[in-house]
Amino acid sequence: MRRNLSMVLLLAITALAVTGCQQQQVKQTQTKSKIKDEIMVNVYYLAGKLGMSITSITEEKISFNDTLNTVTIYPKQNQVFVNESFISALGKTKKIEGLLNVRLSLLDEIKKNLNTPPIKPIIVPAPRPQIQQEPKKAWELTGKTIIIDPGHGGKDPGAISYYGFYEKTVNLDVGLQITEMLRDKGHRVIMTRDSDVFIELEERAEIANRAKADVFISIHSDSSARSSTNGFTVYIAKSASWSADKLANSIDDQMTRTSISSNGVKKADYRVLTRTQCPAVLVELGYLSNYWEAKQLRNVDMQKKLAQAIVDGITNYLNRK
Repeated sequence: MRRNLSMVLLLAITALAVTGCQQQQVKQTQTKSKIKDEIMVNVYYLAGKLGMSITSITEEKISFNDTLNTVTIYPKQNQVFVNESFISALGKTKKIEGLLNVRLSLLDEIKKNLNTPPIKPIIVPAPRPQIQQEPKKAWELTGKTIIIDPGHGGKDPGAISYYGFYEKTVNLDVGLQITEMLRDKGHRVIMTRDSDVFIELEERAEIANRAKADVFISIHSDSSARSSTNGFTVYIAKSASWSADKLANSIDDQMTRTSISSNGVKKADYRVLTRTQCPAVLVELGYLSNYWEAKQLRNVDMQKKLAQAIVDGITNYLNRK
């Protein structure tokens, strides 16, 4: 019996405590609301808190808005509208220094009725395509380094043709074509010059030596006091290696297949041949002093044929090494 009485008393005390807490919370809420009602703010402050700008202010109507909402206060009618919908009585107001002041609690009431910006969809960027590794450049494939040396250049024009154009121009034109063809085959090709500039003979050989070249080819065009002299010639140094001799004969063999006749492989100690450490050959494409050959050496199709013949000769040599 006593035990039951104790339980009843405990439950009653607990209920009283809970009720007291709830009453206290309600009282606090009411107190906060009352405080907000007691605090007065001017309409400019209210508009600023809402992130709006006042567009109209008169005795009858005060309006402020942003891109999505318009708030209108009618002081004499004691009404507040948001987007033309009535939301609340204005309540207590006061004029301070000519400005209308309203209760601070109005701020929350307006906020609850505002339109909010649409939530922008999260755009997931499309996955970037994977960048494939760039394939090896063509000239990195064979591991061979070839030097192409267009003779003369710049202040040194070389021979002057029957038609008045310079040897240095023909040498460069053919040299550029040889270079392109060799690179297409996968060789690393270095030109001693790829424009109209002057390069010393010793420097041309040094370019090959620094690059640890496998082959050195110097391109020239011949000239003679006799206009009837004709044909191409392939030169190697007098003390040329067996490899240089093989390279020269391989180029001579391919060039005989053009319409320009061959003068064979000859020996001469040109500096670009004697100072180059790798197999080195100097090719005289033909005679600029000859009427017919000068015309051929200026012809783009013939230049391409000569370039191809030299490339084929180099290729055959490298394949037989």
